Amino acid sequence: MNLQLLTPKLYCPTLADIDFASLASQGIFYYCLDLDNTLAPRSGDHPLPHLAAALAQAREAGCIRGLCLVSNIICGSARRQRVASFAKELGTPHYFAASFWERKPSPKPFQAALRMMHSQPQNTACIGDQLFTDILGGNRLGLYTILVQPLGDDHWSTRLTGRRKREQKVLQQLGLADKE
Repeated sequence: MNLQLLTPKLYCPTLADIDFASLASQGIFYYCLDLDNTLAPRSGDHPLPHLAAALAQAREAGCIRGLCLVSNIICGSARRQRVASFAKELGTPHYFAASFWERKPSPKPFQAALRMMHSQPQNTACIGDQLFTDILGGNRLGLYTILVQPLGDDHWSTRLTGRRKREQKVLQQLGLADKE
């Protein structure tokens, strides 16, 4: 795989560490935001308060004009409702709960988010905790990609596929992780 497609434009410990004012000065005002382990731990029922506050502050300052949650739910109405609930808590009507055939890194979730927010790739960033879903999908469409460190444990399917181990090797190649 092309290493460039897995390279985030920015790497931050958490969403709260992102300088939204700097990104706004570069013309980035719209955000596709992953939910699990980016905004809250996978088992969390609400956005972590300090992360929700960082988003609210950036919105109030005019640095964020649109926000769309983009989450792989695979299947299940309860998972879809969870994404909708998070979107409501963040004060955005925009969310895309991706089922199995349309999940990230497919372009479909990101294209849907761009349509919902009336944005374009050049003024939109993707924030997520996984290289092989969030960053790869965002880079394929030309979004500004931001990788954050995961907030908690992964879904069993991520562990089963060994995706984090592969990500760690790529992060080492990119100089974004310590050598083991």
